[in-house]
Amino acid sequence: MSKKPLTLSIVIPAYNEERYIGACLDSIAAQTTPPDEVIVVDNNSTDETVAVAKKYPFVKVLHEKRQHQVFAQATGFNVANSDILGRIDADSILPPDWVGKIIQAFAAEPKLVAATGGADPYDVPLKWLGSAIFHGYIYLAGLVAGHRILWGANCALRASAWVKIKHKVMMRPDIWEDYDMAFCLYAYGRIGYIPKNLVGVSFRAMHTSFRRYVSYQFRSVRTFYYRANILRTALFCLQWTGVLIIYPLAALDDWLLKRREKKHKAAEIMTPHHPNIP
Repeated sequence: MSKKPLTLSIVIPAYNEERYIGACLDSIAAQTTPPDEVIVVDNNSTDETVAVAKKYPFVKVLHEKRQHQVFAQATGFNVANSDILGRIDADSILPPDWVGKIIQAFAAEPKLVAATGGADPYDVPLKWLGSAIFHGYIYLAGLVAGHRILWGANCALRASAWVKIKHKVMMRPDIWEDYDMAFCLYAYGRIGYIPKNLVGVSFRAMHTSFRRYVSYQFRSVRTFYYRANILRTALFCLQWTGVLIIYPLAALDDWLLKRREKKHKAAEIMTPHHPNIP
């Protein structure tokens, strides 16, 4: 007797994502194995995010008034009807086989409660450096935590596991909800990594003021403080100081990005436009 194939829902928290969400949903539409459900949770957007999402017939749009993706994520997970809950960001661009690889990984290992993948930044000139820093940082965070850490722009968990942890996760906006989920899920099974399942993402969080950048990154320290012991938190703090070193690189990358955009606009102005001749 053959087993019933696993189903998968994709949940996307979204706040003012009109610039990105169209490309994200296009990548979902192009999946070789289509998801069973796609849920966009609008988190009080004031732009055209909802209008763009509603152009896609396969998208279900929900609304969450409590501001922060931790609340939007929970709303989507609680409504989803599939065996597997895929979680991405509105700026995520999925490779065509993303859904297929996720389902295959969970089907092959019943004790797998969650899985994550890597990043392929698409809006940074120093792409190789950004990717290397990201993968190194999240790998070390997992070593310090004692288990693999989830990355919210490219991860999935079993719906049955969400039922077990949904009353345990911290519903607060000053932590990293993906790290928090990993700490909660680890007690129920293995958290895996799916190789060669890179998701295109914007590294926009790095292109902010130094104060906002540090404040955002410090949420990860706060998550460790609440979830890990003193030793692990102290070790993670040592690792976290690396974000202060990374910021100058982000500033350099931002300068290169603006310079490239300026050259591109200049080239467009210099390119002659010939009217159509009948």
